[in-house]
Amino acid sequence: MPPVGQTIRQGLIAGAVLLVAGWSALAVALETGPREVVVQVDRLNLRPQPGTSGTPLRQLNRGSRLTILETGPEWLKVRYRDTIGYVRNRERYLDTSPALDTAREERAAVDKELVAHREALSNVEGHENELLDRLDALNRKIQATRKDAGDLRRKIKTIEKRIADAETERQDVGRRIAEQEQHVAGRLVALYKLNWLGNLNVMASADSINGMVQRKAALERILSLDNRQREQLLQNYERWSFLQIDLENSRKAELDLEARYEERIRALDRERAVRAALLNDVRSQKRLETAAISALQTAAGELDTIISSFTTRATGRPEPPPPGSIGTLKGLLDAPVKGKIANFFGPFKNTRYDVMNFRSGIDIKSERGEPVQAVFAGKVLFADWFKGYGNMLIIDHGHNYCTLYAHMEELFKQKGDPVEIGEVIATVGDSGTLSGPGLYFEVRYHGKPEDPQQWLKAQK
Repeated sequence: MPPVGQTIRQGLIAGAVLLVAGWSALAVALETGPREVVVQVDRLNLRPQPGTSGTPLRQLNRGSRLTILETGPEWLKVRYRDTIGYVRNRERYLDTSPALDTAREERAAVDKELVAHREALSNVEGHENELLDRLDALNRKIQATRKDAGDLRRKIKTIEKRIADAETERQDVGRRIAEQEQHVAGRLVALYKLNWLGNLNVMASADSINGMVQRKAALERILSLDNRQREQLLQNYERWSFLQIDLENSRKAELDLEARYEERIRALDRERAVRAALLNDVRSQKRLETAAISALQTAAGELDTIISSFTTRATGRPEPPPPGSIGTLKGLLDAPVKGKIANFFGPFKNTRYDVMNFRSGIDIKSERGEPVQAVFAGKVLFADWFKGYGNMLIIDHGHNYCTLYAHMEELFKQKGDPVEIGEVIATVGDSGTLSGPGLYFEVRYHGKPEDPQQWLKAQK
């Protein structure tokens, strides 16, 4: 089954062809094309050329059927069986009802086809919005896939750090085991010698009873320390075994996550290919592109409604902005992202279709994943997907000022979160746009868009 865009294109082309072909066929049937007539008189001369001079090719009897090849004011070029010649163009000589019947039949057939195609076109027009809805849903799916892939990548990095830490600890435990084994081996030799001499001989060699007691206490401390050393060695053996098992499990988990990550990347590539095909359909058809523009205008209207619900409209003369507010920093704000302005604020003309539109912000071309920073401190009013704008974030800066950031890949803030000036709030993406990675940025006062370039520092 062909994709929706291809179906639309085929339907539109078929409609145009049918209209032209149908009416052309009708015109031919009624005016200049070959049509059949019947001779109404006896001995009608079929002449070799227009005019009465020359010998007739033959005489035609009443009821003979002729095919008219060319029509002139006085003479008709006709075919009778295998002979081509000329006869007088007089109504009393020829009956044109067969030609009219044929024309009427063709007209009826064309009308029938036109009615059928109008019905088909009415169905096709509904597919335009269906295609745009599919495109938006696919953009959402791609965004979700990117998020899943990002989450998996972060989990892999966490496991990699855990593996590295466990490996470092395992090596450290291994070194301690080697040192303790050497120490314990020496102590075992000493204990063997002590056992060979006997504890009583060691204590009896003291010069006094007090010395004997001290030697006994010292010997007990040495033996207690040796026991602790042996216990620590056994604990290190257990710890080393645990770390070894943990490392093996972590490496298995890492391999599993990497396999899932690769699958998400492959899925992302497949979804991008589908989106590329849909975008090709949208861009190749005027009807779909104008429908996309209309959809964006509708989305912009909905956006105006949302922003209006967040802010109050100005009444009367505007008051000067208070000190320290964003209103005092016009022309002094840092750009929200590194990049070059690709599309500017204000009215612009679609030269392809000679249509005027209005852009309420600016498009900044940037690399995917580039950090997006808040131009001023404030509070997040909106942080979610918005049709036509993708992942979008709106920040309220107080005193009826707000800024809007759209087409982002990953949002780091939620509704209600406080934001500091220069804080990273998102990363650059291409969600909800047909133009590749970049940031769409707006500045609004009392809900009305203002030129962001007048608020940002001049680009060097």
